[in-house]
Amino acid sequence: MVKRSHISMSKFTIFVSGSINLPAKAVVKELNKHGDKITKLRLGLLPGQTTLDLVRGYTEAFYVNPSERSTINVALEGVDAAFVWDSEIEEKNHLNDYIDIAMEKGVKHLVVLSAYNTNPPAAEDIEKYIISKQIPSYTFLRVPFFAHHLNLYTDSIIKEKVLPLPIGAEGTFSPLDDRDFGEVVATILLASITENPYNKMIYTLTGPKLYNGPQLAEKLSIIMNDQIDFRGTSQNEAEAFLIQAISSDLPNKDQLVKHYLEFYRLIRDGEIGMTTDDVKKILGDEKSPRDIEGYFGEILLQTIAT
Repeated sequence: MVKRSHISMSKFTIFVSGSINLPAKAVVKELNKHGDKITKLRLGLLPGQTTLDLVRGYTEAFYVNPSERSTINVALEGVDAAFVWDSEIEEKNHLNDYIDIAMEKGVKHLVVLSAYNTNPPAAEDIEKYIISKQIPSYTFLRVPFFAHHLNLYTDSIIKEKVLPLPIGAEGTFSPLDDRDFGEVVATILLASITENPYNKMIYTLTGPKLYNGPQLAEKLSIIMNDQIDFRGTSQNEAEAFLIQAISSDLPNKDQLVKHYLEFYRLIRDGEIGMTTDDVKKILGDEKSPRDIEGYFGEILLQTIAT
């Protein structure tokens, strides 16, 4: 088992793509706890985005237009290790461009968040592509379900006392807390570049427990100290809910709605009903992944407070 003692004492220049998105933001927050190991932390942003809450003295913001290779070229210059992710709602050639330029610029280790659980054929193509480019060191992370996918339902839980999901009563899933994901990625990025113990590894990261819809509502009732009911909805009802809940300011809203609906189908059909001990494999036996109440408790209490 790989232990956290494998974190190198060297200092690195690290690039994190999509730094405004929740998983990447969790990675940056965790990296900021290890500033003594970082020479430069480069945040990949889209034009107009800001992350002032993440900025430290070693931070550099790079505005990357995925359609313009030159912007990726500048961002990856001199980078030792990088976190990139396979987004279901972006063109596949954008990630290929990151990989090609990482190879050209001599990036020594890539940590890749794969879309394997929502689109296995496409994710396998990306993983095979990375292997074919002979990047010195790489790690693939697969996450069946992030806890933050449930953020859209905070108003429904608080105001209506209902959790409406189109997953049936039996479909199960094990939400991964973003903070655990951030800690895992930071641990891998800060490990030795030349002999990274996570090289050529594939990890499937989950929370510690499986929940079906009624069980999740029961857990939420405990957190809220109030009765929260699970309501199984149809795909059409779920689509209407998502269209209303997701901001129309997002240019890829339609794709995002489809992305959420695919997650729900996977749960309903039993395709992501799994737990693994891969978080412990990376962080050590003493570090269990957080259960859902840790994440939801904070999100719900913050929402109520505001």
